[in-house]
Amino acid sequence: MTGRTRGAQRRPVVALAVALAVTIPLIVMASAQAANSTKPFQANVRQTLDTPGSFHITISNDPRAQQTLGSANVTPPVGFQLGAVSNVSSSAFTVSVNTTANIVEFRSGSGGLAKGQSVSADVTVTLPAACQDAQHELNEATWHVDARQSNDFSGTPGNLMNVDPASDLSPLGSFVVDPIQTTVPNGTSTLDVPQILVNQAAPVRVTAKDTCGGPDSDYNAGGLFAKLQDPPRLADATFAAPAWSGSSPRVGSSSVTPVNVEASDILVVKDAATGISADSNSFDVVEKICAVSGTVCTWTNKRGNITAKSTVPVDSGGTASLGLGFRPLSATCTTPTGTAASFGDGVQINPLHYTGDFAVILTYAKSITGNGPASAFNYCISKDNGLTWTYVVRCATTPVANCVDIKRVSGGALEVTLYLKANDPFGGGFG
Repeated sequence: MTGRTRGAQRRPVVALAVALAVTIPLIVMASAQAANSTKPFQANVRQTLDTPGSFHITISNDPRAQQTLGSANVTPPVGFQLGAVSNVSSSAFTVSVNTTANIVEFRSGSGGLAKGQSVSADVTVTLPAACQDAQHELNEATWHVDARQSNDFSGTPGNLMNVDPASDLSPLGSFVVDPIQTTVPNGTSTLDVPQILVNQAAPVRVTAKDTCGGPDSDYNAGGLFAKLQDPPRLADATFAAPAWSGSSPRVGSSSVTPVNVEASDILVVKDAATGISADSNSFDVVEKICAVSGTVCTWTNKRGNITAKSTVPVDSGGTASLGLGFRPLSATCTTPTGTAASFGDGVQINPLHYTGDFAVILTYAKSITGNGPASAFNYCISKDNGLTWTYVVRCATTPVANCVDIKRVSGGALEVTLYLKANDPFGGGFG
């Protein structure tokens, strides 16, 4: 309506994810067990920049070690064929692939790694179609490492060093984000819908997978962020840092608490060191969700001067639900006469699994609409998340979606009935 026209949104095409990331170290330093060892060291293998077939290997002598580390052999999982070595971090080491044994060999020219020092290198790998580790356990992409004091990997058994069991030798390969949704009562059962509620923490669950797609047993680093959108959404939401637990699989538990009604939101979990990331499903944020077939869903804004009502349709599968909420908007649309109608408030109308046309009745108190005739108000609809708006025509004698009826009712309130198609707004919008 002019001055306060409402519209509706359609879920936009998903944009490329770009997420801010915090720097979180992936090399886990000495554990209590390693600290008690006389010759402890750490090893870390990670996939390089989300590139399958490229791995970064780091060997570190423990800060509390009493000896140098002169050499190491790193063996990939069975079926991983090693290729070329590059980006050796220390000129004091040569790093090469023993093609006969399929081993990455780290050798120091002299001296080796003093306590607290590290050496790293990248190596390309041809991944097998089906993965298994040295113990022939399917879907385990665990690397193995041996290190010695000598710089030529020789000497008596006393020359062997002890790898810290907290070392990360099962590299992260991918994340799986569980669908983000809200469970609401639906008669005697429950209904899961991809909507979450304003000012309530919604759980987010992420599973870390290794490079073979099996469970990553020791992952600890990924962060949770809003996926950058245009226009931006979830800008003021609160994100809890994932707490990683379990071993098979390794699961990160987190939450997001939105403060505004939004449509088509997406979260991203991202590993800072590798760039490995995954998106959540697309979901909407509303203030109220109704999911009982045949009932009237009623929402009122906080000031009590705007109300939305709509009947949830009866469907055989019992899967229909309706989300209602409010968010300030700033947009304009053009009326058939060429007049620009501006508006600044939005009532979100978010039907899911609707199969037929439906209506939503919006009531605006006289205190916010004044005494102007109903004919003075205009409505527009948006199908691209509020980027562009289209005028909604007045209904004829028999309403047909999309059209609008506007009239004054008892007390001077403005009653607006929007007749909408089953998929409009598609997944969430503003009417």
